[in-house]
Amino acid sequence: MITFAPDEDKFWKISPAAAEIFVYLRENAEAGVMPWDFDNGNVSGDRRSTNAIFSCVALSGWGKDKLTISATLASDGSWQLKHVIKRAI
Repeated sequence: MITFAPDEDKFWKISPAAAEIFVYLRENAEAGVMPWDFDNGNVSGDRRSTNAIFSCVALSGWGKDKLTISATLASDGSWQLKHVIKRAI
């Protein structure tokens, strides 16, 4: 089962990796250059994986770029984070 978070406040309440995701958003060289707004997020039933989706107006002004940051709990208890940016066409 996946728990959906339609807003940032709920995401902070349900995601065990929310703090790590927002630090990653600020500190990642590629992701940190755009003014991303939180769209939604989700957390797996076992709380071992979570992701957040952000968007911002594309540099072209046409459409929105989307950023997904995923966090997976590693065996040592740390969160492994990665991101994907989908540019507006």
